[in-house]
Amino acid sequence: MEYFKIFLTKLAWGAVLFATVPGVSFAADGGRRFAHSDSDKRYLHHIDLYDLNNRKITPDSDQPYSPQNTCGRCHDFETISHGWHFNAFRSHALRATSKGSSAAENDAADEDADIELEQPSHEHVVDGRPGEPWIWTDERTGTQLPLSYRDWPGRFNPASIGISELEMVRQFGGRLPGGGAGSEDERKTLSPESDADDSSEDAEPSRWALTGDLEVDCMVCHAVSGAYDFELRRSTIGSENFAWAPTAALRLGQIDGSVARIKEGSDPEDPKVQAKLPKVQYDASRFGPDGSVFMDLVRHVENNACYQCHSQRTVTEGVGIDERFIHDTDVHLRAGMKCTDCHRNGIDHQIARGFEGEQHPESFASMTTLNCVGCHLGTDFYLDEEEAENSITQREIMNRPGRLGAPLPNHEGLPPVHFKKLTCTACHSGPIPSSTAGGLMTSLSHGLGDKGHRTGPELPSIRGPLFIPESTSADDHSDLDHASDEEAHSRVTVARGMWPAYWGEIRDGKVIPLSPEKVYTATRRSLRVRRGFIEEVSKPKLSSRDLVELLGEERGKVDASEYTPEERDLVDALQMKQGEELFDEKVALSLETLKKELGVEQAVYVSTGVVYARAAPSDPDSADEVADAERSEAKPNAEDDQTEVPTRLLEEITVENPEAVSMVSWPMAHNVRPAGWSLGATGCLECHADDGLIFASTVTPMGPAPKAGQPSAMASLQGLAESDRLLWNQMFGGRKLYKLLVAASLVVLGVMMLLGLAASAHRRGEMASGGQPTPERTA
Repeated sequence: MEYFKIFLTKLAWGAVLFATVPGVSFAADGGRRFAHSDSDKRYLHHIDLYDLNNRKITPDSDQPYSPQNTCGRCHDFETISHGWHFNAFRSHALRATSKGSSAAENDAADEDADIELEQPSHEHVVDGRPGEPWIWTDERTGTQLPLSYRDWPGRFNPASIGISELEMVRQFGGRLPGGGAGSEDERKTLSPESDADDSSEDAEPSRWALTGDLEVDCMVCHAVSGAYDFELRRSTIGSENFAWAPTAALRLGQIDGSVARIKEGSDPEDPKVQAKLPKVQYDASRFGPDGSVFMDLVRHVENNACYQCHSQRTVTEGVGIDERFIHDTDVHLRAGMKCTDCHRNGIDHQIARGFEGEQHPESFASMTTLNCVGCHLGTDFYLDEEEAENSITQREIMNRPGRLGAPLPNHEGLPPVHFKKLTCTACHSGPIPSSTAGGLMTSLSHGLGDKGHRTGPELPSIRGPLFIPESTSADDHSDLDHASDEEAHSRVTVARGMWPAYWGEIRDGKVIPLSPEKVYTATRRSLRVRRGFIEEVSKPKLSSRDLVELLGEERGKVDASEYTPEERDLVDALQMKQGEELFDEKVALSLETLKKELGVEQAVYVSTGVVYARAAPSDPDSADEVADAERSEAKPNAEDDQTEVPTRLLEEITVENPEAVSMVSWPMAHNVRPAGWSLGATGCLECHADDGLIFASTVTPMGPAPKAGQPSAMASLQGLAESDRLLWNQMFGGRKLYKLLVAASLVVLGVMMLLGLAASAHRRGEMASGGQPTPERTA
């Protein structure tokens, strides 16, 4: 009887887990509750709008419309809201909840446990291949800090360094389609203990009660191009009017008021505070006679919506942002495809990211044939000849190559080992590589799409293209069954990379980032940066007096564009010297300030892979060096202060967690170049030469500090010894001659064989004619 009870317990838990796994739940598409058109045509949306309190909106209403209460009337909003784009700010908490539920599941198997079955509140969390982090950038403090709630290497969890969900939404909400920590329901699920703390009498009133929720906004993606104002949405979120952003973006009315102007700590229940909350003046012309509003939307998302967060520009050193016309668009887009032709999703909005080994709720074939290999070469490409012949997948049409009319590449003359060592994108994707990795700007990191005066060197400093081993997360699994884990997870791919720069503390020998907002508040006086850390500290502009002393009376007054190469070198050297001195002084002073203001034992600054700490005083007088630097800051124009600092105020130290200061990378899938522009298209020597870009190109760590890192060759990042690479290249240098020699040898061998056969045939002919010797031979 006891064993039967245990069996029933396990069976019940299995049923619960089966019902909660994405892609297995029978009600995942909401088919039983929601009507659908089931047609390829666009469904015309003349719908009623509803506010946060689920009240119908009229032209006289003053509250913003709620996408959840409006769209959720006809669509499975609960399932949609857990999609890939919407769980970017919640996967860490879901993972923790999942681990807790797993522990509960194990306890359920305990014979003596008295179990009351409840449906777990968690869902399966798959972070997948590492992607672009949320890079917290502050030009004033020289900060470029990679953050992510996903379990990806090199990224810091915001919660672990004291960055709240509200701060994250303030910083990145303009590029977030909503959901996660931006929703009250999600916050209660993710951090129930914080709600309990907030309920105490002494707790400060929550700012969320004023900003409102940043709900999942369906129209961010599904509005037709031109119907949704992304710039106005970002501006509205910047004013902390989170709940009003969907209304503003559709230009349904005018938003009057700004939550950002309401003092921190204000009581949301105070009538005076409520009177300051934003109000909506709806455009009456948008409402029909029946009170409905036309929502111009599409089922298949248009490319313009994707570009808001997934654009990229290249930057040339000393020139700036490259013009668009020198680059071609992705070959797939040029062929008339859409982003969503490959990056598809169902009602669960789990976007197909399109990399090999991707875990997805949908079937193997439907997802595999949406990545490069599956689409162009089929699902059996990685099987050997015998396995391919016996494979049953080729009997299924959907497993064959050529999906969406994809051409079948020949890869003529390319040894198959390349497919084990390289990803498709390593050769086919990204900007055209050069001898050094250049600068890159992205929508998420640099706010591309916003109107502004960008020049190219703005933080964060992202470099690419890089040719490095692809990195994977703990939950990633390869679908390359023939390959070992080492082979599958170490293939070279094309990527972007950046080096973290942040202020931190040393704790048990490890460097831990400090909250960027707390750092800025504490270092405002010590850094004294108004515009940017680089232009005011690391690379200060030289005064006219410095230029005259350096170049002479006449040349010191000409425009910088007229400098000769020698003069440019002199100016750069002086600028570097002054930058290093100013960097030492201000950073050392700021580190001491952080130690006092934030109560840390040892404060440090990280940039370009280097950890800077205050130098230990070498004598009693050295302890006053930072104080002297502070006094010198008070009179920067003193003409009699010409002495150099005899001792560096900063020193470089090592930490026990070097991954916290090392390069952070993520793959680059687009733009895909034409086949003729792929690496190796002209032959083996394009790569297997001493200057082959996939091995010999270099990347230099760049950041806010004046000192750049040492360049690294791609071969070293791939773990290849330079001597072995050069030796291997020698085998290819004379490959054409070797082929000619082999061909000539085969020709000679063929001629000799033909002559031998001819002679043998002649002798047999003579023997056949009689075989008797002639008189002449016997004479």
